[in-house]
Amino acid sequence: MIARFDLYDFVANLIPGLVFLWCVQTLAGLFGWTLPLDFTGGLSETSILIALGYITGLLLQGLSQGLVEQRILKPLWGAFPSDRWLLPDDEQFSATYKTRLLTLIRDRFGVSTDPDLPPDCPPDKSRQLRLKKNHELFYLVYHAVGGTNPRPLTFNAHYGLFRVLLTMFGLLSLVSLAGLVWALCRRPDARIAFALWSAIFVAATFIAYFRCKKRGEDFAQSVYALFMAIGGSKTASDKPA
Repeated sequence: MIARFDLYDFVANLIPGLVFLWCVQTLAGLFGWTLPLDFTGGLSETSILIALGYITGLLLQGLSQGLVEQRILKPLWGAFPSDRWLLPDDEQFSATYKTRLLTLIRDRFGVSTDPDLPPDCPPDKSRQLRLKKNHELFYLVYHAVGGTNPRPLTFNAHYGLFRVLLTMFGLLSLVSLAGLVWALCRRPDARIAFALWSAIFVAATFIAYFRCKKRGEDFAQSVYALFMAIGGSKTASDKPA
């Protein structure tokens, strides 16, 4: 687990942080500003740059989780895939698969898979309570199968990486587009450069979004599939003969 944490920490924090600092320095140069970042310095400068990159990556990771995920991705998707797919009216899983999955969860953990709905509960409130219940059920399943196969951990690490890349390229897109507007009014010689960077960052934002969405779905799918294959057999073995 320590090795996996270190790898995730490096990939999801340091690399995006360094890339973000380099892109900010490049855009600042187009504005005519000079930032105190040295990408060609010696050991001491490199050590400071790595520390700054890591801290920047942590800040981007926090922003991506606290703001982008909670305020943009979840409302856009309607909920996390792992929560949404267990709703009665969701068609991601077949009815047979969903029934079997919920039965295994109920038998394995001894919990109800239905939320406690108050009488005359409005549809919106009912959906929120069901999503909350499904979220709790998913993490029971995830902790039950998390150590049996590295695929969920890998998909989750990829999801976190693409989520922070989405945040990073989204911020860079806003800065570069603002720079393009500024260049059109104040600095015509920088228009092409700002337009090129804007196109690159906007395209990267869309790519990061779709990869983030796909890896989030892969993560949920792998956890439930593992539970059906492994958790189900454990449930059967736990039953009295």
